[in-house]
Amino acid sequence: MLSSKNTTLKPLLESEDGIHLTAYLVNRGNIHDLELQLRTAVIEAAEWLASAVSPEDRERFLEPLNNLAKDARILGQMKGNIGLFRTFEMFRILNVPVEVEPLCHVATSFHVKPLLRWLQTDREFLLLGIDKQAAYLYMGNQEHLRLVDSIWLPVIADASVWLRTWIQRLANTANIKLFVAGDKVAIEGLVSDLRYSHVAKTPIASSFSPQDVGDICLSLRKVLADEAKKDLDKALLEFRFAEEGNRARKNIFKIAKAVVQGKVRKLIVTDELSIFGKIDRKSGGLAIHPFDLDHEDDDILDDLAQIVLSQGGEVVIAKRNEIPKGRPILAILDDEGSALEKRAELQQRFE
Repeated sequence: MLSSKNTTLKPLLESEDGIHLTAYLVNRGNIHDLELQLRTAVIEAAEWLASAVSPEDRERFLEPLNNLAKDARILGQMKGNIGLFRTFEMFRILNVPVEVEPLCHVATSFHVKPLLRWLQTDREFLLLGIDKQAAYLYMGNQEHLRLVDSIWLPVIADASVWLRTWIQRLANTANIKLFVAGDKVAIEGLVSDLRYSHVAKTPIASSFSPQDVGDICLSLRKVLADEAKKDLDKALLEFRFAEEGNRARKNIFKIAKAVVQGKVRKLIVTDELSIFGKIDRKSGGLAIHPFDLDHEDDDILDDLAQIVLSQGGEVVIAKRNEIPKGRPILAILDDEGSALEKRAELQQRFE
């Protein structure tokens, strides 16, 4: 699940240059409402594209969206909110299981903050359940759960090999957390030689049966949601410590320069605000506009997040009321970046 989600989202997060259309639709369970949102998005996109491409290219670019608006049954089959992503080379429709605002955005990259929040909050997990006769391995997230495999337990060593094989196949590269439920002695025997560092220390339930897996998953998902909140709190605490060591920035102009220089290790960005304009990818200079001017304008917060990700940094999405003083963006510099920046400041002072 996680690997497939990352595989799906990675091309969208990394795509840049050329015309990119992003539309998010709020799914209220009414197909006619979805169709109206889509038609509104197409009209807005056509206006943005009018000055960017020829009428023929505009018609070709919007063709898959117009076709979808004429037959919106596929939208009605989707359970969550919907993201539409279009370039001249591709068209993707995704179920986006997080809150979104209805929007249509044409720029030189996709609008990805809702996708980043999805990756941040919709965490995958493995659940190992053991009853008196068998062990069951499940894989799930906040929306779905599926049984991966099960094995009878006449010989615990065979089950240990079975579990280790599945962990290596499903979770090692993605670091998915493994939760366990059932008899403590049986669990310890099964995971003792697993050598997997992402096993929950405390069983999520002291007993297990396949009939109870739904209730167990409710508790498990709450644990994961609490962990996501703690990770945000940890990032904000890390920012305060970095600020004391002159390794933090909260001014968007200084942050942009640090980002393009590859100095930002972690970025905290709100998804409740867009700041439109353009970034000079060489100097980090910003041109901020009061609103979205043309097809080359983009949400600067979105762009900065994408650049940091492309450099191997981390991006944390937060609500504005979760960020001190409601700031739209905070940055934590790496140690080397801080030293280089300090040196440059000193040189400027004495020149």
